[in-house]
Amino acid sequence: MTEILRDILGDTISIFTIMNPLSAGVVMLTLVDDDTTKREFNNIASKNSRAVFIAMVILYLSGTYIFNFFGIQPDGLRVFGGIILLLMGFNMVQGHDKKVNHRPQEQVAAQMRNDISLVPLAIPIIVGPGLATTLINLSIGSQGWENYVSVISAILICSLANYIILRRMPFIKKRLGVNGLKVFNRLMGLIVGSLAIQMMMQGLLGLNNYFN
Repeated sequence: MTEILRDILGDTISIFTIMNPLSAGVVMLTLVDDDTTKREFNNIASKNSRAVFIAMVILYLSGTYIFNFFGIQPDGLRVFGGIILLLMGFNMVQGHDKKVNHRPQEQVAAQMRNDISLVPLAIPIIVGPGLATTLINLSIGSQGWENYVSVISAILICSLANYIILRRMPFIKKRLGVNGLKVFNRLMGLIVGSLAIQMMMQGLLGLNNYFN
């Protein structure tokens, strides 16, 4: 039981760090009107969190089958995914928003939409290349029911945390301020960069053993 709880904690930290809902919340505030009510924020957070949860579960459960179908070596994904996460980590450490996951054109188009909770807030801002790579990597590494329980539990916890943060984003931004959010973003960037290096090293070692 203790081992499962430890795995859930580790998976939750990994997924939550790459999701970075605080950074996504800042993007959300730039996409909504100034007169947006608390009820509207609640609706956006609710729809977004449900979509994020479903997308993450699908990616996790289907990751292994996708790679088996195309005959791709899992270690190749770990190397490439590590590079993506490393770019995200550099971007976050420099104090930028989640620019890796969406383009300026998508943000302009989103401002013209009535509902931003699914596109672009859920996909591709939160569930972007980095998170997709991480979930598929977790899927490939899952070998027993304990792993599935751990990751699904982590996904659920992160989705609930995402809902709470997005719902309370105006209050959080007011309390932390712009500088506080940037400091948090930089700290998350250090963790993402560390996870990226670990993923890349695991992939490189695996490829080395495969070719030798």
